[in-house]
Formats: sequence, C-alpha cells, structure tokens
Amino acid sequence: MKKKLLARFPLSNPRRIWSQDNFVLSTFSPGLLKLDDESEENNEIMRRSVRTCYNAGFNLLELGWASPERAKAAVQMCEQLGIGIIYQNLKRYGGMGPKNVFCKTNDLLASMEEMRRWKSVVGYYIWDEPTTIEQMHTTRRMMDLCERERPSALPFTVANPSYNPRFLWKDGNYSKYIDNFMDIIDPPIMSFDYYPVGMKEHDKTRQLDESLMWCDLEYVRRACKKRNIPFWFYYQGQNLHYEEFYIFPMIRLMMHAALLYGVKGLQHYTAWECVVDPADGGHGVFFEDQKQIHAELAELGRTLMALECTHVIHDDSLLPDCPYMEELRTSMSESKLLAGKLPYRTSVSELTDGYGNDYLMVLNRDYLEEKDITITFRQPSRVYEVSRETGEQSILCDNVTEFTAHFIEGGMELYRVEPAADEPSIIEYYLEKDVIPSTEIAPVEA
Repeated sequence: MKKKLLARFPLSNPRRIWSQDNFVLSTFSPGLLKLDDESEENNEIMRRSVRTCYNAGFNLLELGWASPERAKAAVQMCEQLGIGIIYQNLKRYGGMGPKNVFCKTNDLLASMEEMRRWKSVVGYYIWDEPTTIEQMHTTRRMMDLCERERPSALPFTVANPSYNPRFLWKDGNYSKYIDNFMDIIDPPIMSFDYYPVGMKEHDKTRQLDESLMWCDLEYVRRACKKRNIPFWFYYQGQNLHYEEFYIFPMIRLMMHAALLYGVKGLQHYTAWECVVDPADGGHGVFFEDQKQIHAELAELGRTLMALECTHVIHDDSLLPDCPYMEELRTSMSESKLLAGKLPYRTSVSELTDGYGNDYLMVLNRDYLEEKDITITFRQPSRVYEVSRETGEQSILCDNVTEFTAHFIEGGMELYRVEPAADEPSIIEYYLEKDVIPSTEIAPVEA
C-alpha cells in the first residue's frame, strides 16, 4: 500500500509574525494563583509544580497570576527542563479584566528586556481577559510593542466566556464582544475559555447537553476561520468539586469537545488542584490521567495540526431548544460524509487537510457511560483509524456504509474516510517551514 508524505505548515495569523509549529498542551499556571506571597516555601513548591507539569506532558506553561518571585522560580526551572513559558508579571504590566490593574505604570518594555536572557521565555501574557474597548486598544498597542522588540515571542491574551455578565448571549453582546476583541486586538492566536462544571446549566441528568460552551466554540471557530487566526481553548481542570463526584472523564470530554472545533492548543485551567498537589507541588489526583491523554494528543497532534474543521454536527439531545444555537447548528443534510441520524449524545466533526483528504472526529459526549457508536456514510467508504498510541493510520474497515466503534466516557476517535473505490494509501504529515503553503504541492510517495 502506498504511503503519502504530505507537508503541513506552521500556523499563524497572516497579519502577525509569531507562528505555531506543533500542537500546544498548556496550563494557565503550574502553581499557586496568588500575587503577594513571596515565601521561599512557595517558591520551592512552584519549582516542584513546574517539574510535575513537565512530567505530565505539558509542552508549554503559563504564569497566570504568579507573584514576581514565584515567576522567577518557574522560569529558572523551565530553563533547566527545556520547556517554554509565557511570562506574566502583573506588578509590571497588563491586568486582569476591567478592574484589576496592579501596576502603576506599564513597564512591558523594561520587563521584556530583563527577561531576554531566558531562552525558556517564549511569550508574554499581555492581558488576562481585556474587557472594555479601551483595554482592547491597550492590549493591541502592547502586542505591537512586543512583536517589534521580540518578533519570535508570542504576545498572548485571552477573551472572556459568554457567561461573563457583560457578554451574555441573551443580550446579543457575546458575538459583538468576540468580533471587537478579534478586530481590535488581531491576536496571533485566539484563546478563550469556558468552565461549565458546577454552573446552573450543568446537572447530573443532562450533563453538558445544556451548556452554552458549544455555542461559544462554534462562534469562535467561525470568527477565526473568517480572519484566518488559529485558536486555543481553556478547559476546566479545577473546581470540579462543585459536583458531588470528581471524575476525569469530565475533563476528557471538555478537551475532546474543543478538538471537534479544530483548536490547535488546549489550555488547562488550572493544573493546581488537579494535576499538581497544592500541598507540595507533587502529583495531583488526576496526574496519571492527564499524562496519558497528553501522550495521546502528542501523537494525534501531528495530524490535527494539518486539519481544518469544516463543520460540527450534534445529535438532537444537545441544546434542543436553545435560540442561540439554532443559527450556529449544522444539520446532517450539510454533511459531506454522513447520512442518517447520530446516536444519543454523539457529536462529529468533519475536517480536511487541504489536499482533499477528509477526516471524521467522533465524540461520545457522555462522561458517565462508555458505549458503542454507529456511524452511517452517504456512500461505500474506506475508514482509516488514526492511532492514539503512534499517530499512524491503518485501515479499520473497507467498503462499508456504516461502522461501529467503542468509546470510553467522554472519548473521541479520529478517522480518515475516503470512497471505497479510491486506491488505498497511508498518509503521514511532516512539518515544512521553508515552503509557502499550497494545495498544489504534490505529495511524496514512499
């Protein structure tokens, strides 16, 4: 069977300098979210926390809300481990939302110069959820400054979720906020968050079927596609004790949900309490689970970086009476690959690699029960499984109009689908950084 080597390319906002080579697995903070505690004991816990996150498979760390001394400790440990970090120092620059600005003057330039010697500092956390138009313009100016002085660094910011009282869907303000955020700031990557567990819309019976997280993901996906900006997503990794039970499949589901929409970075909010034990910086309750899913996504990431989501389809049990979802919903009639109805609590994403190869991502939205899911195709098809263990493709079934696979709680699988009449071939992607992307580039056959 032929093997095709297809080039994939760094992703970027074409109006910005920074570009992304590989799939990002990040966390908002490896340690304590506190600005004023400068004790050496907490600095040492931060060092251990960084090492724990590194061992859990995070390939990028962030310094959200870290005190300057703990930030220094984290940077030194990242330097030792060889992992990148997005630096933040709220005592010197930036802020959090509309009200929390802790620095008397904006000292970003001097802070960047001070941190220039650290190779581990690969970006700067410019502002955490700029909310007002004025803050968006300030963030834009700071990003432009960072880009001018450190072209290789990522100037980073993150948007609010729709449950912020200022930006509710019911007021028609969330879409306006996202459009303003992207048009004014024009960030290198678009990052936003949604933490549904413990909210009123979340209960044991409906799980996340009533969450507006799905609306946010779809709207931001479309907004990013319109502007050609890659996007990342913060999923909820702490405060799950709001529920009476505390299970990792909740986290797995949120991570996989974002992958459906084509994100190129998953950001954990936050490793503290979950991956990291807050008592000593050692292994937290979900360390092994997070390490495993990170290992899987590291393998799948080489393929995910080559794919663009064209649309996401849900079964009828998701947000059935939600007026905000109606204009964002894709019907089965719009599917290129699928026919029939999706099973209960099933979502699928159709993706393409730009060479005409089609992929299907299937998600079990139930985080309490594993199940078999049957998918029906429009025409006889050949299905390739993309391995979670190796990232390699292999034929799963051939000349079928439907197939059934088993899914764990909150589980997702990635498949390549082609007409059964086509000649079979295995596809592998490699990173090409020196050639202008083009769909006309011929694949290399091995």
